[in-house]
Amino acid sequence: MKNYKKNKKILEQSFNYKAEMEHDACGVGLIASTNGKKSRKIVDFGIEALKAIWHRGAVDADGKSGDGAGIQIEIAPDFFKEKILSTGHTLDENKRICVGMVFLPRTDYSEQEKCREIIESALLAENYYIYGWRQVPINPSVLGKTADQNRPEIAQVMFKKNETLLTNDLERDLFETRKKIEKVARDKQIKDFYICSFSSRSIVYKGMFLAEMLSEFYPDLNDKKLTSRFAIFHQRYSTNTFPSWDLAQPFRTLAHNGEINTVKGNINWMKIHEQDMSSPLFKDVKNLKPVIRSSSDSGALDNVFELLTHSGKLAPLIKLMMIPDSWSKRSKTVPKNHQDLFNFLNSTIEPWDGPAAICATDAKWVLASSDRNGLRPLRYSITSDNLFFAGSETGMIKIPEEKIIEKGKLGPGQIIAIDLKKGKLFKDKEIKDLLAKDYKNIINKS
Repeated sequence: MKNYKKNKKILEQSFNYKAEMEHDACGVGLIASTNGKKSRKIVDFGIEALKAIWHRGAVDADGKSGDGAGIQIEIAPDFFKEKILSTGHTLDENKRICVGMVFLPRTDYSEQEKCREIIESALLAENYYIYGWRQVPINPSVLGKTADQNRPEIAQVMFKKNETLLTNDLERDLFETRKKIEKVARDKQIKDFYICSFSSRSIVYKGMFLAEMLSEFYPDLNDKKLTSRFAIFHQRYSTNTFPSWDLAQPFRTLAHNGEINTVKGNINWMKIHEQDMSSPLFKDVKNLKPVIRSSSDSGALDNVFELLTHSGKLAPLIKLMMIPDSWSKRSKTVPKNHQDLFNFLNSTIEPWDGPAAICATDAKWVLASSDRNGLRPLRYSITSDNLFFAGSETGMIKIPEEKIIEKGKLGPGQIIAIDLKKGKLFKDKEIKDLLAKDYKNIINKS
């Protein structure tokens, strides 16, 4: 670890490394139900597909430390009900189970306890009831020396909201509460504290292990009670970065393969937008600033995507806002209603440009999409047993040919999105037609 820090300092002093210039070139993918039903096989397929793209991540000299890998799935009530009961608490069947997946300082017990106190104080202040903490079972033997030296203490806090809120409002409240927690931790200068996910809808399991070790490191993922309608997975490959547990993906709303080459400008523009930021949906927008806290381009992209999610926008619309299509008013190939939509969205936020293949979710929609240049591959298959597969490579999962209804690759700017509640898949033109129709009144007024 001393050599690692020493070499990092040398690179910084010779201007060969800057934390703010971190980029990734990774493997990314999505497995989702097209009929809106949860199943265990989606989680299993997600784990299997991640193992298949292990070669898209770098490996440390110790042979067991990786750049980072992870998976995002829905919170399974049956699984966490059992964990809550084991704490001696009675589960409130009428309230959604909320779970925070937290990385804590492992070697500093005083700082670790401070983090727990900050989280608990914030939750109680916001009228939450805490069921208890759970030390997440792990298998450190699968880690390399580098990953193990940097390994955080991994814990889950399980809780509920005392008052009854609509799920969207609850998620927004959780988002704002998490932002308050992070601000207090920063003010107290606590290091190695990171919240992977803080939600009643989804949870993220990730770390600096090799992709094929995900379910071995986290035995939770082998529990058959863990079911989901989607699984977003990611294998990180750091091109000019230093791996860390917090920078492993998926982040809270997306997993990204590529580079955001305009990230400096995007960060500066977001600082300007913050000055005029206001919304009746949030208790106090000051709690949300600064919007961008991540040191990586993918993390910054996720920070803004998450904010827009909780401002009430659908994930497919946010994708079009932030990673727009290539279009022109003089184009004869782009439908007029799409042009009007793109023109309107173009006036709301600056594009986050660069090679990008993303799999994203607001836990209501899931999507797979490419940037307008299409420089990061995304291949997909749709099967007769109501499953959608998308990823950086084809063949991640062995699918019997007779089950495949359609397969192909996403072209520049294209999206395939699934409405999880309705259990309906929308191809590129269909989702853009839907969004253009929804925004027609706003566009006309503008």
